[in-house]
Amino acid sequence: MLDFKTWLNENKFADKPWMILGKGPTYAEIDKVGIEKYNTLSLNHVVRERHVNIAHIIDIEVVEACADVLLKNCDWLFMPRVPNVGSLPGAFVTIEDWIRNIPILQEIEKQGKLVVYDLVVAETGKNPLDIPLLYFSSEAALGILGRMGVKTVRSLGVDGGRKYSSSFQDLNTQTNLINGQPSFDLQFDRLETIANDFQIDYRPMVEPMLIFVGADVSQDIAARVLEYSIHKHASRPVRVVALTSVEMPTPKHENNRARTGFSFVRFAIPKLANYKGRALYVDSDMLVFSDVAELWDIEFGEQKILCTTQQLPEAWNDFKWAHPGRQFSVMMLDCSRLPWELTDIVKGLDEERYTYPQLMFEMCLVKPHEIDDRIPPRWNCLEHYEEGESSLLHYTVVPTQPWRVADNENGEVWVKAFEEAVQAGWISRKQIMDSLEKGYLRESLAYVADLAKNEVHGQPVENPSIGFSQRLQSLVKAYQSAHQQCEIEKVNANEAKVAEVAAYKQFKQMDSELTQTQEKLAAALAELEKYRAHLKETIETAETVENEYRRRVLQLENEKSGLYSSTTWKIGRLITKPAGILKNF
Repeated sequence: MLDFKTWLNENKFADKPWMILGKGPTYAEIDKVGIEKYNTLSLNHVVRERHVNIAHIIDIEVVEACADVLLKNCDWLFMPRVPNVGSLPGAFVTIEDWIRNIPILQEIEKQGKLVVYDLVVAETGKNPLDIPLLYFSSEAALGILGRMGVKTVRSLGVDGGRKYSSSFQDLNTQTNLINGQPSFDLQFDRLETIANDFQIDYRPMVEPMLIFVGADVSQDIAARVLEYSIHKHASRPVRVVALTSVEMPTPKHENNRARTGFSFVRFAIPKLANYKGRALYVDSDMLVFSDVAELWDIEFGEQKILCTTQQLPEAWNDFKWAHPGRQFSVMMLDCSRLPWELTDIVKGLDEERYTYPQLMFEMCLVKPHEIDDRIPPRWNCLEHYEEGESSLLHYTVVPTQPWRVADNENGEVWVKAFEEAVQAGWISRKQIMDSLEKGYLRESLAYVADLAKNEVHGQPVENPSIGFSQRLQSLVKAYQSAHQQCEIEKVNANEAKVAEVAAYKQFKQMDSELTQTQEKLAAALAELEKYRAHLKETIETAETVENEYRRRVLQLENEKSGLYSSTTWKIGRLITKPAGILKNF
């Protein structure tokens, strides 16, 4: 067994570019590419189909599955020092343990054809010869070639989507995306990053159809459903890129500013495509029902931009900006002839060389004859869907989009696609719950989260292990399963702890508020008692005054009565009466 570092110093290959061979659909083109012009590196099961210079195998099951041809079909076998079992790292079971249990590995090691390296699940490794991997073995393969100093690499069968080539259809239920990832698209960005790190000229022999989606974070679910619908009907490799992280300069004049968060991002596409080939732009509020390869078969001719022509739907009647004719929400760009730069385009708006409507509705960055509406109208059906006829449905009216409200006329079409995308693993439960929590997805669609696949990535393969290492594989998988369950329980425990802490905080806050309320109530009761005592005292004082007043009145009444009946009053009355009579005269 050779260490990768030692092997690097002792081995050289023919002065030819390298070809990475994967199991994707484009592997079917292998007889057309002139494979003899390349040194070859195969990924996992591909070694069973043909002889290669390096067979790169990460999963131990593949070794036994290809045991009958492995020795004769490769010059070198590259494996991680700790191979995967059932798509998961094999924990502490090293390549030495597997050699003792697998005869073909013993033989390959005996012949000095086994090379081992340190595989790390990360974006980059800590040590110079670490081979990083996040999603798929293609990343590690390109990293190995980068460490070897290779500068030109092509690939075949390293595709996006969720499909294998017909040569590997028997593996669909055994190995296809068993690591829990939604699609092979994830490897595209990683391969670009690795190629840049090692300054490798890397590209697929069959370039994927490149589609950019205008979207913002509020339309994450809609964009994912659209991506699923594109892949569902595509007959050729396709790469879908959501334009959610493009930094947009802001025009000075308010009238020239973007109407949506992604209005201007379409102008970044040629640069994102490295000013090569063609790319399709679509908005995120769409669904696809036909093969987008049809659009790649339309010739550009002298044109640089292809679009559709549409009649206005009734739903647009109240919109002042609405205009019939060419619509650029679906457009094909010849990136090699569009030297666009976002800062220059916004500068043109600021310098009033053109207006927002001229930029967005007329594509004034190119000459009129460089635009044509050769994309069929059925590829941009505005608020209209006809089964069997519509190739693309466009939900243009934001307030009535089906992920926002339930009464859209074509809402059930989108909901069905949403359910399919979730069941197929393109959208996770967490992504749905996040959109629900943020209000981006209507509450009545919460049930769709229950259709999501188990989100714990890397479920061990359920098929029985084969070959001499069956017992060891079973033990490793049992360990993986127990470890995974432990991790799940840790997550659940952490969630429970978080919930407990939150509940305790809420309890303490309520207890504090209750204590404050009780204190306020006690103070109010004390004030009330003071008021009652004062009131009682006031009432008692009033009663005393009233009784004294009554006594004095009664006393005066008695004195008055005594006076009227006295001899003195009577004599005085007789004296004053004649004077009163005389006064009248």
